[in-house]
Amino acid sequence: MKLSVRTAFPFFLMVASCLTLAAAPSGAQDHSRSKLAANPVTQEGRGEFELILIHGLGANATVWDEVLPFLITTFKVEVFELAGHGKTQPVSKGSLSSETQRLQKFIDEVGFAYPTLVGHGMGGMVAMQYALDHPSDVHRLIVIDSAPRQLADDDQKKSISNKLLTNYDEFVASRYLHMSEDPEVTNKILDMALRTDSASFIALLMSGFDYNVTNRLADFSVPMLVIGSELMFPAVDSSRHLLEHYGFNYARTLSFKRMPDVGHYIMLEQPIMTASVLLAFGVSADYVFDQ
Repeated sequence: MKLSVRTAFPFFLMVASCLTLAAAPSGAQDHSRSKLAANPVTQEGRGEFELILIHGLGANATVWDEVLPFLITTFKVEVFELAGHGKTQPVSKGSLSSETQRLQKFIDEVGFAYPTLVGHGMGGMVAMQYALDHPSDVHRLIVIDSAPRQLADDDQKKSISNKLLTNYDEFVASRYLHMSEDPEVTNKILDMALRTDSASFIALLMSGFDYNVTNRLADFSVPMLVIGSELMFPAVDSSRHLLEHYGFNYARTLSFKRMPDVGHYIMLEQPIMTASVLLAFGVSADYVFDQ
């Protein structure tokens, strides 16, 4: 299988991950253990290591369901859900900064002392921001199809903003339909996107327009693994160049794993492989640069 890659698409993988349409269902509960939600969304595992999984924009906590069974013998696992996604209530004026603050509260509430953070798409940006702000509190950082900066120029930002406001449905569908060549996965992620609170999505996406933490990576000592799908890293021999292009050239502690023959949602297309990579790096951090 060879995935078709569009020249402007990596920006949407890293900043948006997914796009959304409809408001969240009424009666939604917070998957991040706020005062409004006494019960945890996920408290599983009996291992000595701590792991927090963060989905991407337009998805929800369920994207990790097939990965969890392979992790819980080694890790204590919690799933953090972005505001306005899945069963988590929206927040007013949501942003990357507000989600990072929510993640900090979540970590305190679940009682984790030294977790490994795993973030997909925009979830990776939230995880990276938290790890940069609290490096002594993070064991490992793993980002999947995510990057330390966005790649849109001013004209692209303006175009995206206009489409979100005027052709939202079309904009959503045009992106989700090209994230996987597996029809079942496409249907699943599109359904998640359509159920995400649209205001939350727009606020989070637009807050990512100015995201750039590349220079901070030079002093970042937490072991970091970048997992890239074939959609984001289409050719083996260009992986190093693309890592630099995406903003990882300043990183001191970078490991890399390319996942061939797979779309953006690697945890849905290849859950066992995804779990094995998380296990290998989350426990030992001995991963070498992998083409």
